Amino acid sequence: MSTTGAALASESRDNIVAKFARWAAASAARQGCKVRGRKWYKHLDEVALDDLFAIPPPVSDGAFREWHEREVKKLAFRASVEIGWAAKMINMLLKVHVYIGHRGDSSLLAVIHPPIDNLLVKGIEREFSLKGQSADVNQEIRSLCKLGKTISGIANYDQYSSLIEGLRLASERRKCTLFEIERLWTGGV
Repeated sequence: MSTTGAALASESRDNIVAKFARWAAASAARQGCKVRGRKWYKHLDEVALDDLFAIPPPVSDGAFREWHEREVKKLAFRASVEIGWAAKMINMLLKVHVYIGHRGDSSLLAVIHPPIDNLLVKGIEREFSLKGQSADVNQEIRSLCKLGKTISGIANYDQYSSLIEGLRLASERRKCTLFEIERLWTGGV
């Protein structure tokens, strides 16, 4: 394939990934969000993914969190939704762009957040029992993660950050990345 052909294929792939990410995020809002369907598209198109992908690698957790907080607050304001819903929409975009679509630097895989919902929190509760030797640590994880029930109840970024800390503790216990704690999501089970 010529250089021009490779560039066109990459551009087409990026376009397909972007459209699918937008659709997947909007679809995630079907249950319980006041903004639904295609109404999300204009808001999701304004998320500054190019700014994220321009952060010099390796992308640190601090640099990612700074970008994430700024974009979540902007999206919550633009779409008139709670911080919890804005975070979920951005995390769905990142799930498709970064985790599935391999866009951006590979160091992003270690710092992106999973999409939060009640089914992930339920999976955390199932996985981290309050019985046995780890009950104290599990209680901390569960208490922090319960802040994510319900997603509409996540009213500010500090509350969201506490939930992410609970998921971070859970991912450390499971020896996986923060994003990969999503394996505990109970949807479809």
